[in-house]
Amino acid sequence: MEEAPPDIKRRRISAADGSPRGIRCLTGLPSGILAHAASFLAVPSMALFAIALDDDSAASPNERSAAIVGNQWDTLDFGEIEKELAVKLSDAHIEKVLLCIDAVNKVKRLKLTNCVNITGVGLEPLRGSLIIEQIDLSLVGEHQSPSISPEPQISCSHVLPILDSIIEREGCSLMHLQFPQVWREGPTIS
Repeated sequence: MEEAPPDIKRRRISAADGSPRGIRCLTGLPSGILAHAASFLAVPSMALFAIALDDDSAASPNERSAAIVGNQWDTLDFGEIEKELAVKLSDAHIEKVLLCIDAVNKVKRLKLTNCVNITGVGLEPLRGSLIIEQIDLSLVGEHQSPSISPEPQISCSHVLPILDSIIEREGCSLMHLQFPQVWREGPTIS
């Protein structure tokens, strides 16, 4: 068996003092490498990746999570990730994503496609947003049936105060609001 030429052998990463540096988990990698890896992910997955790496990134986004998520957040569409993942997302996940990307100041279009396990309390970081133009709470993708079974848990009592705080602000940019079918149907009259 031939030995590989020395210029293409794997090299051990060394610390400044020359000792071998072991990287035992993703959080040990430099933020530039993590940001590059995240650039191959769907947009919502970038934010989920950042919050998975930093338990407290939602509380105060640090340099690493900021490098991973970047600045381009005009549209946040959870339909861009696998449905099997989106249906497992909770209000806590949605809230952490919105905080991590500074959604109140960056997101213009929010689509909660397939996020059927949320009540809406996780939308709190959008309170008072002047930049958001479209919110799709239908929980289904474009050209899909609006019927969801079992009925989603999204609650008017959680979501409407947040929407009211957006609409009541002078300079509100909200132009399109799509409600879930269960809200549009209303009570039936016999």
